[in-house]
Amino acid sequence: MHNLLELLLSWIYPPHCVACRRRGAGLCASCMAACVPLAPPQRLRRLPADSPLERVQGVYAFTSIVRQTIHAFKYQGQRQLGMALAQLLEPHLPWEPAALVPVPLYRARLRERGFNQAALLAQHLGQRWRLPVCDQLQRLRDTGQQVGRSKAERAVNVQAAFTWHGPPPPARVLLIDDVLTTGATLSACAVALRQAGALQVQGLTVARALD
Repeated sequence: MHNLLELLLSWIYPPHCVACRRRGAGLCASCMAACVPLAPPQRLRRLPADSPLERVQGVYAFTSIVRQTIHAFKYQGQRQLGMALAQLLEPHLPWEPAALVPVPLYRARLRERGFNQAALLAQHLGQRWRLPVCDQLQRLRDTGQQVGRSKAERAVNVQAAFTWHGPPPPARVLLIDDVLTTGATLSACAVALRQAGALQVQGLTVARALD
């Protein structure tokens, strides 16, 4: 019923490109082509030597069309944009993980938003990369918004905020999220995964905030 309603609404109100407003797609081919990935060294976030993450990277700069698309996807409920963002990420699988794990939302935030953007993105990527998606990572408390916090405050805010619930995770895990800033949230997720038995954890996001 939900899918039928979405199809009906898309017929009555056909989608427009979130960037140029051209009719026909949530992100048109021209605007998608204008999203140029960062050079590989620019994608990486430097991590401390004792980080539970082996590597973390955001493929595009969190500016312009990419920023507009992520905001519409995340805050305006335009779920169809998850497919466009997955298409942007598809050529940039950084290694060969055993599974994808999305960064979870706290249950109250999930009810408020209606969906977890990282989980939806991971599902699309899992289909494209033919990789399983494991959703047993849980957020234990509402950590609020990280925007406006310092790097140290972000790390403290998400410390011990995640846990793995279920059978041991795969040995090699790729964490999926939308935006990389300091890497604090992904690192806290990696701690929970390593404690549960994962041997290698990396992080991948659509975009990263440039320093």
